[in-house]
Order: sequence, then structure tokens, then C-alpha cells
Amino acid sequence: MDINSFSDFHEAFSAYRKDNRWMFRGQANSDWAVIPKAGRAPYSERSDLDYFASWKRKASEYIQIKPENEWEWMAIAQHHGLPTRLLDWTYNPLVAAFFASLSEPEKDAAIYCLLPNLNIVPENAKPGNHKNIAKYKPTMVASRIGRQSGLFTAHPKPEVELSKGLTAKDKLEVHIIKAAYKRQMLFELNHYGINKLTLMGDLDGLSSHMCWTLENRRYWADHDEFMRELSGETANK
Repeated sequence: MDINSFSDFHEAFSAYRKDNRWMFRGQANSDWAVIPKAGRAPYSERSDLDYFASWKRKASEYIQIKPENEWEWMAIAQHHGLPTRLLDWTYNPLVAAFFASLSEPEKDAAIYCLLPNLNIVPENAKPGNHKNIAKYKPTMVASRIGRQSGLFTAHPKPEVELSKGLTAKDKLEVHIIKAAYKRQMLFELNHYGINKLTLMGDLDGLSSHMCWTLENRRYWADHDEFMRELSGETANK
């Protein structure tokens, strides 16, 4: 379904409300392949498991509470920017819409909706010896992952595009946010509390949200009052 308004968005995603197994992923350009970062050049020129092992050895000195298994290690590596065979998803379609609308203003965005058939059980499968794309929900998560209702798919072949790596028992659907609506979508989402501040929950998120608000302050009818509220000032100051 093409999404040109918040009403369109609500209509499209109401269909998923009764089944909380659905996962959502927003991409700012609908032409982009849906593959983990480890499957993209130049990272795909080496096995992600090789440089993940090296990262893990060096990361130990920075981590106070050690992860319980290889998948939790990989989730932390993914969270901190290492290319891995994990792909980020969320249970919240509003979060997916936010990331889909955040960049590439001239391009249509896509929200991918996945109902996976398989789940990673860390005791039964390690990275490198699972055969099919499967959902992985870490038990040890960074606060930002929790704020974004985040989880992952684990890909045995990171370079293979999502739709080509799924089985007949997986379900995949796609909705398109039209380029002309993307900017307005960010304002709609902000109105309902979805922005960088709420999704990141740290100083980076606060700064990014402040910048976005300052850049777009003319959107609000009483923008000076809005800015006072954002900065915590009182009207009597």
C-alpha cells in the first residue's frame, strides 16, 4: 500500500494489530536492498565471523557485564556499529516509519513487515551454523534497543537479499511511504512522541532532536512558546 497521509498509515498497519509476532523495518529508500551491513561492500569482502571474533577479544576490556552467549555478543557489536549478520527490526511500526522518513527526502521509503517462522535459540545454534533467516530477541539489551522495541533477524548468508533468503513459511509484506509525505510524517510522529529524543534516550538524541526542532520551528503556530517549553523556560522569565 502507498502511504500519503497518517490516515493511510493507520489503515495499513491496523491489519497487524492482532498478531504481535509481526516485525517492522523502515528504510529511507525503497530501492535499497534489505541485507545486513555485513553483506554490503566493502564489509562483505571478508567473513563477518572473522572480524567479529577479533572485535570480541578486544571488546572484553570495555564490557563490565559479560554477555551470556555468542548472539548477545553479536547484538552488542551490532548496536555499537560493527557490521554483523544481524538486521535491525522493531515491534513498533511507528518506530519503523520514523527511520524510513528520516533521510533521502526525494526518495520513496519502504516499511517491511515480517512474520518469521523461525527463532534463534542460543543453546541450539551459534552464529555460522544456522541454516535459515530467523528472529533473534536478545535478553541483554542496550537501553536504546529497548526504547525502540528492537530485535533482529539473523542471516546465515548476509549478502543474500531478505526476500530471497526467506522460506515459504515466512511472511513478508511491504508498504511505501511516498517521498512527498516523508517530511510531514516526521511531524506527525513527533506529535505522538516518536522522535530522536524518545528513541535514543541519551545526550546524542537530545541534541539531534533539539537541532531538528530549531531547523523546523516555523512549523508550529506559536513557535516561540514551543521553544520555551522545550528548553524548560517559564512564560514569566
